[in-house]
Amino acid sequence: RCRAVKFTPANLASFSAVLEAVVPQGTDPRSNYLSFELRGDGAVPSVSLQGPRLFGDEGGELLMGKLQLGRSNEVKMTLRNDGLLPATVRIDHKRSSDFTVACPSSVSLKKGEQRTFQVRFHPHQVGQVTSDLRIRTLGNPFEDVAIQLLGDGYSSEICWDLSEVRRPGLFLANEEYVPPAADELDLGEVAVGDEVSISFQLTNGSKQPLRFEFPEEMPAPFGRSLQVEPRSGFIEPSSSMPILLTFTPAEQIEAQKVEIGCKLVNVTFKEAAGGDSPSGGDGVPEERQFDEVEGTAQELPLMVSGVSDTPAIEADCEDVHFLPTAMYCSKVYRFAVKNPSGIAVPFDWRIQGKYASAYTLSPMSGIVPAGGDKEIEVHFSPVEVENFDCTLSLSSAIMDGGKPVLKMPMSGSALRPWCHIELPASDYRSRRQSDVPLDPKYHIVEIVSLGTHVKNTKRFYVMNPTAEPVDFIWQREVPMFNQNRPDTGDDEPFKCLTKKGTILPNKKFEMNFEFSPQSSKTKESFWSFVLLGPKVEEHFLIAGIVEEPRIGMDRPCINFGERLLQGLASETVHLVNKEHIPFSFVIDPASFQEEGELQALSISPMSGVVGPDSSITVTVNFKPLEERPFNFNVACNIKRKKEPVVLNVKGIGYKIHASLAIEEPGGRRIINSGVMETLDMGMLQVHEQRDVTLFLRNDSKRNFNFRVQMLVGANRRPKPIGAFEKPPYLAISNMQGVAEHHEETPIEFKYAPRDAHMLEGSILQVAIPAGPVEETFNIALTGGAKRSRVEFSFLSHDFGPCFIARGGATMAGEPFAPSEDMRYERIELIATNRDDSDCLISTPFQREPWLDVQLNAAMIEAGSSLRIPIVFSPREVCEYMQRIEFVVNDFTRMHVDVRGRGCPLKLELTESDMQNVDFGVTKGNEHVTRQVRLVNRSPRPVTFELADEKGELAERSVSWSPAHPITLRPRQTADVDLKFSPTYRIAPFRLPLLAKCEHGVEVRLLHVVGTCHAIEMRLSEHSVFFGDVVVGSQATRAVRLHNFGDLGAKFKFEIGAKYSKIFSVSPSEGFVRPQEDIPLTVAFHPTYERIQEFKRAEKSAKRGKVAALDGAGLNIGITARDIRCILDGHAPLMLEASGKCVSQPGETKNLEFTTEVRTKTTNNFVINNPTEQDWKLSPQVATQEPAGANYFSCDKEIVVPAGKQETVTVWYLPLTMTSEDGANSPTSGKPRSEKHRGTLFVGTPDGAAVCYELEGEALPPKVGSRIEASVPCKKKHTQAVPVRNWLHERQRFNVTVELVEPEPGTAQAQGISLQGVGTLDLPPALEREYRFSVYAYHEGQALVRVNLTSQETGEFMTIEVQLSFYAAESLATINLEAACRQLTRHKIAVANPLMQTARFTGTASESFFRFSPETLEVGPRSEKTIELLFRPLEEGEGEAEVMLKSEELGTYPYTVSWRAAPAGLERALVLKAPLGGSVVENFKFMHYAKESVSYHAQVEAAPGHKGPSLDFLLESSEVTAPACTNGDPHPVELAVRFQPSMLGECRALLVISGAGGGEYKALLTGFAQPPQPQGPITIGNGKQGIVEFRNPFDKPTDFSLQVDNPSFMVPMRTQRIDPQKAVQISVNFKSERPQGGRLIISCDKVSTPWIFFLKGEL
Repeated sequence: RCRAVKFTPANLASFSAVLEAVVPQGTDPRSNYLSFELRGDGAVPSVSLQGPRLFGDEGGELLMGKLQLGRSNEVKMTLRNDGLLPATVRIDHKRSSDFTVACPSSVSLKKGEQRTFQVRFHPHQVGQVTSDLRIRTLGNPFEDVAIQLLGDGYSSEICWDLSEVRRPGLFLANEEYVPPAADELDLGEVAVGDEVSISFQLTNGSKQPLRFEFPEEMPAPFGRSLQVEPRSGFIEPSSSMPILLTFTPAEQIEAQKVEIGCKLVNVTFKEAAGGDSPSGGDGVPEERQFDEVEGTAQELPLMVSGVSDTPAIEADCEDVHFLPTAMYCSKVYRFAVKNPSGIAVPFDWRIQGKYASAYTLSPMSGIVPAGGDKEIEVHFSPVEVENFDCTLSLSSAIMDGGKPVLKMPMSGSALRPWCHIELPASDYRSRRQSDVPLDPKYHIVEIVSLGTHVKNTKRFYVMNPTAEPVDFIWQREVPMFNQNRPDTGDDEPFKCLTKKGTILPNKKFEMNFEFSPQSSKTKESFWSFVLLGPKVEEHFLIAGIVEEPRIGMDRPCINFGERLLQGLASETVHLVNKEHIPFSFVIDPASFQEEGELQALSISPMSGVVGPDSSITVTVNFKPLEERPFNFNVACNIKRKKEPVVLNVKGIGYKIHASLAIEEPGGRRIINSGVMETLDMGMLQVHEQRDVTLFLRNDSKRNFNFRVQMLVGANRRPKPIGAFEKPPYLAISNMQGVAEHHEETPIEFKYAPRDAHMLEGSILQVAIPAGPVEETFNIALTGGAKRSRVEFSFLSHDFGPCFIARGGATMAGEPFAPSEDMRYERIELIATNRDDSDCLISTPFQREPWLDVQLNAAMIEAGSSLRIPIVFSPREVCEYMQRIEFVVNDFTRMHVDVRGRGCPLKLELTESDMQNVDFGVTKGNEHVTRQVRLVNRSPRPVTFELADEKGELAERSVSWSPAHPITLRPRQTADVDLKFSPTYRIAPFRLPLLAKCEHGVEVRLLHVVGTCHAIEMRLSEHSVFFGDVVVGSQATRAVRLHNFGDLGAKFKFEIGAKYSKIFSVSPSEGFVRPQEDIPLTVAFHPTYERIQEFKRAEKSAKRGKVAALDGAGLNIGITARDIRCILDGHAPLMLEASGKCVSQPGETKNLEFTTEVRTKTTNNFVINNPTEQDWKLSPQVATQEPAGANYFSCDKEIVVPAGKQETVTVWYLPLTMTSEDGANSPTSGKPRSEKHRGTLFVGTPDGAAVCYELEGEALPPKVGSRIEASVPCKKKHTQAVPVRNWLHERQRFNVTVELVEPEPGTAQAQGISLQGVGTLDLPPALEREYRFSVYAYHEGQALVRVNLTSQETGEFMTIEVQLSFYAAESLATINLEAACRQLTRHKIAVANPLMQTARFTGTASESFFRFSPETLEVGPRSEKTIELLFRPLEEGEGEAEVMLKSEELGTYPYTVSWRAAPAGLERALVLKAPLGGSVVENFKFMHYAKESVSYHAQVEAAPGHKGPSLDFLLESSEVTAPACTNGDPHPVELAVRFQPSMLGECRALLVISGAGGGEYKALLTGFAQPPQPQGPITIGNGKQGIVEFRNPFDKPTDFSLQVDNPSFMVPMRTQRIDPQKAVQISVNFKSERPQGGRLIISCDKVSTPWIFFLKGEL
């Protein structure tokens, strides 16, 4: 058993603990106690983000600058793992079109590793854009950085292109990131006298040439120090011009974002006169001549920054001097250099001198920022005693041409020591744990030992730098702080291997110390190193540290879990050595081998050596031999390691107890292990499915695994079961799994063959691992599948051109049955079943408006055929194509391709005057003939037959030839003869003659007109019956003779000689006037003599044959069928009379059961056990009637306790019904049992027996089940009803589907249509779905009953289906597209299946939809079309809902996908006015909105026209239109004034818009005519007249005023008038007589002056 130890450190520190496990009352000391030492360090992964400084108060913003659309800026950022643990960083960036983070979403970093990624800004829209970037470290809740990326995108036709600019001057290495700006240019830091240049681009994105010009002198503080080249020039459209900016400072300058304006203007070039480019006097090409485009001048600023100053640098010391330094030692001198100037200064150091190599400088080069300083370190490391005087010089690239600008002398001296000890640096002094500090005179030698009882050697060198040999000796010493402590033998582990020796001159001597620890404590030893000659002494501390060897198992335990007996399980662990030396190991066998018991554990290898920094694999094998748990602590002894390495191994041994059973109709059958069992799957159809369930029971104490597989081939190789696509077409619900202990696991497998095949040779195996040998259950499968052999008479058919049958493009309602709708082109597809069994055929095809497959699911008997009508009814003149899918036996799919073309039917008369055929007025028996000619103008032959609409022409004796069906080929003609042959009076008539074309299409050809005057006689009765009449008496009946004609006639009745004495008519002759009724009396008067005479006449007529009459009796029936009424000029009328002559007068028990068929019931009886032992009884139950059945059953084994009694239950499950009188089945004719009979025999151990006669009565079944389903209205729905065959033999059922609720015949029932197959075949013990289709018009509820009756046995079952009809969401999607204010129509065909008239009303969710007509009446069992009208008012697109509502048939919802295109221009308005005058015209437009709309009008510039649009003025910019009713538009007028400002043509665009009314656009065209004379203006003598004049131009203009008559005077000759301003001009008149004159106003812009006529009066 495993236990989890959770380590949750509270802070960043090291933790340790001891885990102890104690077994209470344990007796085995090897297993009753367990102890572990637990260690852990608290740490979190930590990742730092390096890159540009994040702007913002909270450090969460990264400014990416302002960029032109289409350009990009990239910022690099770095993730670095500075923690102690590997870290994983999640980078979450919301997808943005303006920002890209080039980094995976998850980044794993090892300790010290770093990863760089890029953040790119590439704007795609104008304005400020943002995006969120989140960086968080998994496992560290404190590192969660949210960064908001900020950027600004802009778009300009004319802009600076600074993307390639590289900033000159000096940049510091740690300079912060600055986001780019669109118009900011930084020149950097430049020394006075130097020169830097920067090149960039000026881009012209407009469609006109551009001229640019920089100022001659740059603004302060730059002035002449900043030059631009070129200063002016032209840029072609969609081009760029390189600009070079040169900065040459002559004095100190500090400029921050100084604005330099660049003047820009669009220009047009003038053509040169001579064809060559103009040149100046000095040969330099002159600038091209150009004209500025008015209104395009602008200034584009460039923000320039820069700093210049005289560089300077100084040091804070004058020289560098080192104190005497021992050889091979080092000293450091530090000083600083300062930069007092305003620019950064680069520097480089050089050391000059003979022994310059003794000095090192850091850094040797760098940059000192403006106003800053830099620290310099000088290291002096002498290796000889010499004169170390040198010179340190500093130079700068920007000062004095790179010459040294600063020099300092450096000096130092060296001391020669007696010896030099080479020891690595040690931090033991800081780690030493002691109460007394260590004297600094001690050199520390640290020796580390891996474990105890091992020799460790430490070597180091001592050098003699003198010229003489030196003798040395090592001596132990006791420091002062250790003198009072007892001798604990701490020095025993240490040993000096080189206690004395001689070091030669300039040579090294290796010193060697040995450390052999006996314990794990840290040891110290103090030594003195003494040079004997010079008496020099050095003190040493030898520290010995013992470290536990880092060697152990990579896993603390192995848990094999539950393993089967005899089953071998292996696991591997690794013994890991992390040290640099090898270690040997030995595994203690006593730690896992138990004496006297079977060994379950084995380990290999048991011993060995683990090399340095490597591992060795140890294999642990577990093979349990008994059913119990195992637990071992395997000890591995490591040399030099104090404690052994322990590996805990656990495992449990268990055994398998399994059984397998299969579910069959007769109950469960046990499958024996190791024995081949058989399972018959039967013979199925292809794609048919059969389910079988196996039950695997686990009686073990633990779960076990199992797998299901197939054995194939001669060698019975196991093969995993796949899907249905490949043989043997089996699918298992759980091919492998776990069987829970003491539970039963169902294993379901399905057999669904996809092709014909046989299962013989297929073995299904359930395998259970029970150790080295599996326990298996083998089942041999038999059976197979065969494919339905259904053949079609054709697989493709082309209908060719067919006549358009109906105008509707969308069908509303279910199509009629084939017998009711025969007006279309049809062909019959013959499906033949070549198989030896019946098959089911159906189609999922849904009727299209132009195609119908008239097939409901049907059964095709073996060897029989089924005709499937395919009806083609094109709606439009276009090509049609469709693939029809058929489904055989619910799975096999077959396809038939049909195509056709719609064409109009044009059967016409050759001449239009033939449309009326007049026979005139005729008399009876006169014949009149007329002739017309027909022509077929259709693209296909037309078969037709002439007929009248209701047979009225035939009643009026009109006939035609040809009267039989004829066929006309395209453009063929045929003559038709019309004949009028009346024999009786015919009133004036005018009736149509129709051509009934194929498929029920009727064409009205002409009208027939005629009249006939004749005799028309009729009898009120055609037959008279007298009933029983006594011989010798008489009976009479009244009959009337009617004359409906225009002429009178004589009449006379004639009766055959045989009946003349028995029947008589009175009066027998006479005259009937026109329109007169004559009463007649018909008498029946039989006598004895007349009857005898009648009998003799009958015998004579029989010629000796046996008569049917009774010769002796009087009871006889007499019928006279040939009583004739002879008329003049008229056909005889016939009368029949009949009557009948009659003469006068003068020790076994019974158990009875009663239940519904196929319903189980029980009955009980009691068995007593009087003995003293338990009885185990085996009842024997047999069903005697009907023979071969098994309707009665009980438990196979019954236990009756001693001295007690037990109740025995008998089950009765009848599969057939009984009949009280034993009558035959009404369908099969087979006799039914009066009762089901059986016997029950139970033998008891005491020699007795219990016998029962079993009698069962099986009643007819009630409703077997009820299914509920929701069905949409107006859509054909297929309902599936599951039916199971309860017999073990194939059954065929007769199926009826009937509507229970609502009651058939009601109006609600007429709106529900049910169709289903009449038969259903079910294989033995198989369940199939019976499907029937339902179509409903109204929402509501319906109860459908499905009755299935077996043809063989007459047994039946009833299933009820409760249907809930809900409103359909949308029957179809109608696509409509139209320009604004244009009308589009779409036809919808509406079918009425009811026997009453249905009324439809249309509604729509949008006001721009309506139906025409608004209300549609459709007659019973007929079809009509309604139009959906679409007139949009505003541009747009969307979806709308339209609906047809009918109280009789419910709602028909449709979805309309509409699109309104922009309206075109309205009719143009043309205005003409003289310059200086004006004219007003009304613009008319139609308002279509159903509500009142306020329109706003404005005048805009016409597209592509550059003329002024201000010449057109609106008298009123607002106009209100009233609401439209009945769909009729309302005209609206708007006054437009044309006031020209220049001669010539002027155009503008009038835009009128209103919310809900749409937008109207019209082109306004104005023609400005030359000024026209005006006046006269009457002026009195000596008085002043006023002339109003307006400046028509758009600029101030000077006008000249003059009069052509000196009697008129104006106060000024010229006057300047502002644009479009009207002034009053005074004119004085002074004369002695009336005179006339003219005021002439002229200007330079027009050649025709304005003339005002003046009229002076006294």
